[in-house]
Amino acid sequence: MRKQSPATWQSKWNRVGTRVALVASSLAAGVSLAGSDMSSFKSMDANGDGKISMEEHTAAAKKMFDAMDANHDAKVTAAEMEAAHEKVTGRKSQPGEKTAAEKIRAIDKNNNGVASAGEHEAASKRMFDVMDLDRDGLLSQAEFDKAHAQLLKKK
Repeated sequence: MRKQSPATWQSKWNRVGTRVALVASSLAAGVSLAGSDMSSFKSMDANGDGKISMEEHTAAAKKMFDAMDANHDAKVTAAEMEAAHEKVTGRKSQPGEKTAAEKIRAIDKNNNGVASAGEHEAASKRMFDVMDLDRDGLLSQAEFDKAHAQLLKKK
């Protein structure tokens, strides 16, 4: 096996990490409760300081997972995700966006076709790390917007 330089390895890891993070984000950001957009920067910024901490992001991701988990079995199926998407955002997925099954596949570590609470939480944490471009442990509105602009696009 050919040894890669640290720069090459880091570049590949960043691309993979970004894809995983954006898909995890799409699991969460496609879902918001009617009347209170759970996926918005403002709703995730629980203390209103203009930044999202890891703790705020994790809490918001859990709320979104719980909103998708219709039967409360700590797993989200593609059907639950699709149903929640329309129910809580008021719109169907648009052409060119990832399907619920594609979003789940990206974080489904045990390949059982569903997103478990643990898989979703781990993906949410990876997403935060990728989105935190300046590595200060907080997401600015600009960092959040940049990642979410790519959120639902198919690659």
